[in-house]
Amino acid sequence: MAQIDAEALRLGRFRRHPEKGTWSARFVLEAGPSGEAALDHVEELAVCMGVAGGLEADEAAFVGVALREAVVNAFRHGRSPDGAPCRIGLHLTTDSLVINVRDRGPGFNPAEVPDPCAPQNLARGSGRGLFYMKCFTDHLSFVFPRAGGSVVRLSKKTRG
Repeated sequence: MAQIDAEALRLGRFRRHPEKGTWSARFVLEAGPSGEAALDHVEELAVCMGVAGGLEADEAAFVGVALREAVVNAFRHGRSPDGAPCRIGLHLTTDSLVINVRDRGPGFNPAEVPDPCAPQNLARGSGRGLFYMKCFTDHLSFVFPRAGGSVVRLSKKTRG
């Protein structure tokens, strides 16, 4: 974890849990240029955490792409009327990297998201975020809190 981006540490809360052998980081990002710039650092931290957990560098980079897709979707589609920020949690456990991305938007039905591999969607310039998240992680799930919004949970096994 020595390679951790100092700016990422400044942007969020980062904790080491020595008794459990785990690490966690939490971030609050506003949509817009400052949030998008901060996302670069959060993605870099997720990649570093993945490598520290035992992922190969390219696997960790792909998990970073999945994180970016989840946050960009939250920025674009998960905006609440009051402009509530996106919340990101990174958790490196003894065997997995778990990422949570929460927004306060209207929510969505994952079953209604068009398949980007369908012939009619191949030429579209967007709509591949969930597909990439599924491809680059071991598990993708969604939670839709009663208070509104969406939580996207990504996990990738890091060992064994």
